Amino acid sequence: MCRIYGYFGPDLDVTALEAARDAQLPGGPDRQRFARGEFWGLGCNRLAIQDPPHGCQPFTNPEGSLYAVFNGEIYNFRALRAELAAHGVQVDGDSDGSVLLPYYELHGDRFVERIEGMYALALVDLRAGRRRLKLWCDPLAVKSLYYTATDDGIAFSSELSGLTALAAKPFDVDPLAVDHYMNWQCLPNGSSWYAGVAALQPGERLDYERGTVRLTAPLPTDAGAQPSDEPCTAPALGALLAGEVARMSLQEAPVAVQVSGGLDSAVLATLLARRRSDVTGFHVTHEGSHDSDEETYAREAAAYAGIPLDVVEIREAELPELIPAMVAALGTPNATPHALSAYVLFREISRGSFRVCFVGDGADEQFGGYRRYSTALGATPATSGADTWQSRYLDRLSLLPYAQYRRLYTADYRAELDARGSSRRRALELLNRPAPSRLEQLLDFDRLHKLPSLNLRKLDHLSMAHAVEGRVPYCQPSVTDFARRTPDALKVAGQTRKQILWEAGRELIPRAVRERRKQPFTFPVSAFLTPGTKLWDFVTEVLSVPRLCTSGFLDGAAVRTVLREHADGERDHARLLWGLMILELSLP
Repeated sequence: MCRIYGYFGPDLDVTALEAARDAQLPGGPDRQRFARGEFWGLGCNRLAIQDPPHGCQPFTNPEGSLYAVFNGEIYNFRALRAELAAHGVQVDGDSDGSVLLPYYELHGDRFVERIEGMYALALVDLRAGRRRLKLWCDPLAVKSLYYTATDDGIAFSSELSGLTALAAKPFDVDPLAVDHYMNWQCLPNGSSWYAGVAALQPGERLDYERGTVRLTAPLPTDAGAQPSDEPCTAPALGALLAGEVARMSLQEAPVAVQVSGGLDSAVLATLLARRRSDVTGFHVTHEGSHDSDEETYAREAAAYAGIPLDVVEIREAELPELIPAMVAALGTPNATPHALSAYVLFREISRGSFRVCFVGDGADEQFGGYRRYSTALGATPATSGADTWQSRYLDRLSLLPYAQYRRLYTADYRAELDARGSSRRRALELLNRPAPSRLEQLLDFDRLHKLPSLNLRKLDHLSMAHAVEGRVPYCQPSVTDFARRTPDALKVAGQTRKQILWEAGRELIPRAVRERRKQPFTFPVSAFLTPGTKLWDFVTEVLSVPRLCTSGFLDGAAVRTVLREHADGERDHARLLWGLMILELSLP
């Protein structure tokens, strides 16, 4: 795991590379190096997990005609090494990244289709007198990679802070970013805070040569998985998950696992404990008594797995200091309050000297775990008007329903969005793409757009801010392939959701977890955000004269109304106020 950065085209001063390096040090504290050539540069801050003595980046071939930097983990690297050996190519050490350049030389651009793991990869190819830069992203964009391209050249970085360090001049804020955030609760695939700055989308490839950028359509979400005629049964899914966890936990250092108290993390905890004796669970609670508290279930799950559980408590007094630190670590706005819980979780995991943490992200999007799927499947298939099932589905993913958040905008901003095309219009286009069934339509939308943009971007940035690698077995290509082949009835049938995963995990979780109601991993923002609390004082101070209003995005009177209604107890606006606070603090 690393933070990577680089440029191609303009001849940047070495101080620009040093600035990009320094901006991303928390994600790569073990070793920092960069390589430069005529009109190009590549750099890597390394978080050394697999074979620390080897795998030094940037990688290069013996002829010095290929260079690469890479962030992520390749889980089938030993199989790739064996294939290279069969072709007479020997790779020193046991680092996963060391196979990448020789494997590229063997298979060309399609080499990534044989890679199984999570990655953001940059490669400079100087062979045969040509000068090319290539960027790749894994099939679900678990690892982020931002880039900007101009007539002069291209620059890229794992984090926006690294990219701004490479820029010749400051970027302008993209006016559409605020509308994106209100609609998605984050900035969606391909977008960023800045005009002209994008992020690679799931499975996307970028080629840059002679001033021309070419983007290759995303790979299929099952890229990297071997075709299978095996029926999709619960035992088959259980064996698949056990195999993925086994090959994802080969490093010598001890392993952490987030234990939320639900099915997904409890399954991972037991599978890990069956493989290793040095697994520790981590769980976040919040000061006071809350309906969302899951500590009892987390303790049951950890005891069933036979692992110790470290419980971390977030206290009210800490919130004014924690929130700005979390926002800075994210680098991109995310409205979900449990981002704060994740930030503290990874901080404590790092303080415990763990470098790897397994998390259950992706299971709901793969196998239909959210209540909104049942709701959408039971909705009337209206095809016209504003109140379609598609619009209602997207309203559940937004900070507010569309009609309500539009009323927060200034008249000028609404007019601009009407002229340029709103984020909701684009989301509807993505949701309406053809699929074998309405359920797969929903799941593919969530897998390829909601999951990477909202959940995986948060995971990548918050874990790496504390030098921890978050591993996501449910996001492996083989699991995606299995999920897409699984009949709808084994995923969602009426109010029964994620049935095949419940069956697969039956013997891996305690009875208390099996019989509980589903509850999301969350931060109890409504309980903390009441007049007289430290969080209320902090939020009202942040939103007292918001730049969101002075910049012409939001209507000041509308924001003041939200604050007044919440303070007077007329309406519970806690989630909205939290989201507006995060957006305001995130503004560049």
